[in-house]
Amino acid sequence: MLAPMGDLANLQGRVAGENAASANCVTFPGTIQTGMCKVFDYAAGSTGLSEAAARRLGYDDIVAVVSASPDKPGFMEGKLLVTKLVADRKTGAILGAQCIGPGNVARQIAQWAMAIQGRLTVEDVVNSDLPYAPPFSLAIDHGIAAAHILQNKMKGRLKGTSCREVMEKVKGGEKPFLLDVRSPEEFEQMRLGIGEMLVPLGALRRRLHELPQDKEREIICYCKISLRGYEAALVLEGNGWKNVRVMEGGIMSWPYPREK
Repeated sequence: MLAPMGDLANLQGRVAGENAASANCVTFPGTIQTGMCKVFDYAAGSTGLSEAAARRLGYDDIVAVVSASPDKPGFMEGKLLVTKLVADRKTGAILGAQCIGPGNVARQIAQWAMAIQGRLTVEDVVNSDLPYAPPFSLAIDHGIAAAHILQNKMKGRLKGTSCREVMEKVKGGEKPFLLDVRSPEEFEQMRLGIGEMLVPLGALRRRLHELPQDKEREIICYCKISLRGYEAALVLEGNGWKNVRVMEGGIMSWPYPREK
């Protein structure tokens, strides 16, 4: 495939030089199409296969997940990252990753490029021993957290849906019950504005009577990054609701206009 990157050109140049000097002793293994760019204050990067490319190339049981979190703690001025991971459900092999945000995208894409080239699975990555200190990373690195979410999805602990799928449902006339479990202050500052209902997570158990009493009704939970959204989904499932999903990445991954 065409991959006109300066790093690949130099790597292939070294291979050519070694072979010229040492009688064809090495080969170039190819590319997984790792790359990134800067757009104003944001960086965007990708490595391996996208979900669409994986399906096009014959992977028929793909699992993908979107995760959002800062690249380091807030008290260290952490900046947002949004990552999408793609894996083969049958083998757990990591197939691709994309990451965008004002945070340290380069670190994330480098980690996933090495994971793909090393043929690591999701189970291999979830306990990766990466460097940690608050000025540089969260205690659970953004990438490892994304792998945890993907692991939960593969094991059936998380029933997720993407922001795109939520918007398609709304535009298509479907009426999922959208449950925002952030605080009133967060809701006042920014919200989707597509008919969602606010019930803060801490008040959810005593306000269950305000939710649809049809236990088959689809309910989609979310918060800022959907950590509380996941907790809310577990509360609802524990109280008998059977069609509960979590909007992956929460409101920070929402790529459409939001009310402010």
